[in-house]
Amino acid sequence: MGVRRVREGFSLVELLSALGIVAALMAILMPVYLNTRRAAIRTVCISNLRQIGIAVRMYREDYQELPPYLSAIHTYLGDGRVFVCPADALQGQHAVADTLGDSLRLEGNFYLPTGVSYTYVPNWGIARLLGWWQAGPPYGEGKWGELTPLSECHWHWAKQFHPRWQTDRITGARGWVLILTLNGAVRRIRAETPPEAFSPELYH
Repeated sequence: MGVRRVREGFSLVELLSALGIVAALMAILMPVYLNTRRAAIRTVCISNLRQIGIAVRMYREDYQELPPYLSAIHTYLGDGRVFVCPADALQGQHAVADTLGDSLRLEGNFYLPTGVSYTYVPNWGIARLLGWWQAGPPYGEGKWGELTPLSECHWHWAKQFHPRWQTDRITGARGWVLILTLNGAVRRIRAETPPEAFSPELYH
């Protein structure tokens, strides 16, 4: 007669040890994964803004002025998804009422059914008040020439659109705003910076 072997399972101590190791690995790897994912999203967003900058330049060459709203350049791009930041929870589907009549600073899906995530600075009341842009169209040359902000992406710090972001930047903003300048470059500035204190010297 052969000897019957009994297969033993893991003990409670061994199970708890294994779970502890897995939990420790998750705690180490999760921030790395999240940072990598944020970086990938930011890269797509920067690419979108640069494409928008090129399209705006083409529009300016054709019409000798800036477009009246951001998605007016969509025929130069061909793909409406360029107007949508992957960090935007609503994927560009913002209601016009969210702008509180601020001349469609964030047009959402008012003109383009696929939606727009990026704000258009020439249509921002405070930007006109501070002299960044003239009331338009046409909007003029911009206070800082080619370094004047043209479009912004707030979705890397904000979870929802705030029509009066100039106030929220002072009280609750934390993070970076991506700014497309008139020359087509994409720069960063702290979201905490109020419009009154803005200067291209603050670009990163």
